[in-house]
Amino acid sequence: MPKFAKYGPHVPDSLVQALEDDRVVIFCGAGVSMNAGLPSYAGLVAGCYNALGAALPPKKSPEWDWPDRMLGVLENDYPGEVRRVAAEILSAPPTDLRLHKAILDLAHLNRTQGLRLVTTNFDTYFEQAMDGADPPRFHAGPVLPIPRDDRVASWRSVAYLHGRLDDETANHHLVMTSADFGRAYLTEGWAARFVTRLFADFTVLFIGYSLNDPVLRYMTDAFAAEAATARHADRRERAYIFVESNAKHRPDPKRWRDRGVEPIFYNKERHHRRLRETIIGWAEARKDYLLSAETLIGRLAASRPQSLDPSDTDNLMWAVLGRPGDLGHGARAFANLQEPPPIDWLAEIERREAALLERWQKEVAEAEQAHTPLPARPVTHLEPLTPRIGTEGALALSDKSLHLITWLARSLASPELVQWVLEAQTGGRRPHPHLRAAIRTQLKRPLEPDEPPLPAGYTLFWRLVSGEGSWMGSTLPATAHWDLRAILADHQAEPWLRQELLALLQPVIHLSPSYARAIRAMMDDAGEAADEPDAPGATLESLTEGSVRLVAGDRMPTLAQAIDALHEVDAFLGQLTDELTGLLRAALDLFAVLGRADIDNDPGAIVRPSIRPHEQNRDHDHWARLVDWLWRGWKHLDLTAPQASRALVERWRHMPYLTFQRLRAAAVTDSDHFTLEEKLQVLIDA
Repeated sequence: MPKFAKYGPHVPDSLVQALEDDRVVIFCGAGVSMNAGLPSYAGLVAGCYNALGAALPPKKSPEWDWPDRMLGVLENDYPGEVRRVAAEILSAPPTDLRLHKAILDLAHLNRTQGLRLVTTNFDTYFEQAMDGADPPRFHAGPVLPIPRDDRVASWRSVAYLHGRLDDETANHHLVMTSADFGRAYLTEGWAARFVTRLFADFTVLFIGYSLNDPVLRYMTDAFAAEAATARHADRRERAYIFVESNAKHRPDPKRWRDRGVEPIFYNKERHHRRLRETIIGWAEARKDYLLSAETLIGRLAASRPQSLDPSDTDNLMWAVLGRPGDLGHGARAFANLQEPPPIDWLAEIERREAALLERWQKEVAEAEQAHTPLPARPVTHLEPLTPRIGTEGALALSDKSLHLITWLARSLASPELVQWVLEAQTGGRRPHPHLRAAIRTQLKRPLEPDEPPLPAGYTLFWRLVSGEGSWMGSTLPATAHWDLRAILADHQAEPWLRQELLALLQPVIHLSPSYARAIRAMMDDAGEAADEPDAPGATLESLTEGSVRLVAGDRMPTLAQAIDALHEVDAFLGQLTDELTGLLRAALDLFAVLGRADIDNDPGAIVRPSIRPHEQNRDHDHWARLVDWLWRGWKHLDLTAPQASRALVERWRHMPYLTFQRLRAAAVTDSDHFTLEEKLQVLIDA
């Protein structure tokens, strides 16, 4: 918890962060004006009695528990005079406006110009505290703004909840007596509606109130009454109050919590000086946010979040990502530390954003049920870095997101970052183009003196992940070509359908969590000895399981059935032998990128042990269908166009992969259009 003065109270982290997020409304009571020389509410009552020559009840009389009633009785005896006298008392020149200036600084909004502040005082000291600048906008009860947290800051003013001194109206609008409070909170209810909505949408901080303050009683009672019948009472935000204490006696916090308010205790010695210094120190620290944020980040970011006190973790996350309007300053300081902060912060950021989105989705569901305006989607900074495939331009990147990219690109030698990318791919996402570009830039960056090179496995993984070619994943949406198998038979001769089909048969690299790593983890958990693993990142296999798939993906089995069921399918495939050869070559090229294909061996030997149709052949690898169709297409050519058949086999001879050499050997052996010498040469070449 921050402590903004040497001996002052600790301000809760959640309150500091909520203020920076424009979710706090400060409520100012008589104690704030007392600091500038005005009396308390009870003192105002006594002043009115004395000025009008009325007899005051004894100091310990129960009547003092309800000073608003005392003022009402006095007004009945002296119609019109009470408000005149009260206005004279409250119009005295201020003796000290430092506290008012500090509260104004805390009330200023981050997302936009202006401020939000509520006072139940009648004086204009906040306006006088502006030092001659343009006075703030204000609203005065009963004409009040709608206190809605709509993230657009439509309410930007000082709200005088119980009215503002105004000689032109003889101050009849001021909520001073019990009758006034009754109208404001019960019969007319305009103050109750304002307080109820504000308590529901904002975190409230009370300054200058006591537990027995009639003003606080009316406000908290009004909210409790409304909440008892409200459909969404559980959505109320937290409320805090500074509570005076001393070394000998600390009030029971339950008394405050029963009213739905969390107390922040402070020592009241020396006329509440410690509270005053805390508020002023908080305002000064807020104005010097850039320096304080850098100091905080420099102190905490090098540690793993799980090793820090939760309070420190909250503070760091607020400094890096929580403060709106800082133009990414905190995230920049975080990303550019001399040593990149531990990648463990990635999971912490992701967890917080997931909770934020979960809460928003709940609020959306509640709003839909209540037929009220839907809440705006919260701003996230990590989530847009892995957009869904095909929607890469849909989510704009914030300044904070761009600096997170810098940090991630500096953390490439990290299994956790690899796992984060793999999990995103499993969910149909891939790194944002800006992140991919930053990774490529980092890979070609000259090494610093004594900086070890990135291990080969990491280097290959990030080259694959940051690749821009279509071979690194389809950009087609999930619904693309969903009806192709249904129209294939009717349009198989159409050139456009041929192109659509070939697009679905394009091979792409697919990366998934490493099977070897999973097995080692299971054996470690079971206490069994495992082979000495590769150092993390030494090989691609130590990080990920790489494979080759076709763009059609899970639709491949039904698409294959539709192709195989075509009328004169062999003739159809015979027309595609050049394209199928290119697709198979591309698939084996990708296996070569993964280090799994060359002239001596490739995965075709496993999934297609027989080039000719055979029960040993397996269909779990969809790319192997290319071998089957290419064989059937060649067979048709060999029967109908011998020259084309020979040309195709000759093309296969120059392919640097075992599967093509096996295709060539099977074709020459089966065909009647090759001489015995040519058949013998194939056996010699094998």
